[in-house]
Amino acid sequence: MDASAAVTLLVGFALGLKHSTEADHVVAVSTLLSDAGGSGNSARRSALVGALWGLGHLLTLFAAGAVLITLRVRVPPQVEWALELLVAVVLLCLGVHTIRKCFAGRYHFHLHRHGAHSHAHLHFHSRSEAGHEHASHAGAAAARGIRRRAPLLVGMAHGLAGTAGLALLVLSSIPSRSLGVVYLLVFGLGALLGMAAFGALLGMPLARAKSRLAWLDAIRLAAGAASSVLGAVLTRRAFLPQSWPF
Repeated sequence: MDASAAVTLLVGFALGLKHSTEADHVVAVSTLLSDAGGSGNSARRSALVGALWGLGHLLTLFAAGAVLITLRVRVPPQVEWALELLVAVVLLCLGVHTIRKCFAGRYHFHLHRHGAHSHAHLHFHSRSEAGHEHASHAGAAAARGIRRRAPLLVGMAHGLAGTAGLALLVLSSIPSRSLGVVYLLVFGLGALLGMAAFGALLGMPLARAKSRLAWLDAIRLAAGAASSVLGAVLTRRAFLPQSWPF
């Protein structure tokens, strides 16, 4: 690998790190983190949420981008518009869902015991559930599986929405197809590591807030409101005359 190719990939990695800090990415992952309960190392768990978002982002960005670069084709404006709208709708639904849970239910800690060992989980229940019984660990594991898939799927939506612009940039600035495909991979890895680091940082205040449910509700409401507002703004912008591609 010559020096120019190494510099190109290094720039791609740095741009990937920067890409992870874009407003819609940060708001989405913040909302996902505020919606996650559980125990253990919150920084590590939050980093995992960020990494799963980054993995979903990388998968779709690399898969779709590699095809576009290899075939030397560009995404039609109508498809690019639809993918951007998809991200806006995902943000809006994610925020509304989080806010709804804040007003429609309550939270408490529940202690599970395994012989001499015990650990706590943060649980959510609707107000209508009186005298509820807690699900088994099998049910809790299923719920955790759903929560882990959510950041992956949201990341995939973001990756699809960003593919067109990034592939166009690569096509116009990197003549080598193989280097362009590697650039996509390095860019995606930079975004993954950047979002994992952001998740770990945000996990620290969330860990403190979990000891006070009022603080946790405030964080959840703020994250949900930010996601809803940004989703609504992006949806409105998609239907403005200058954005309408049809």
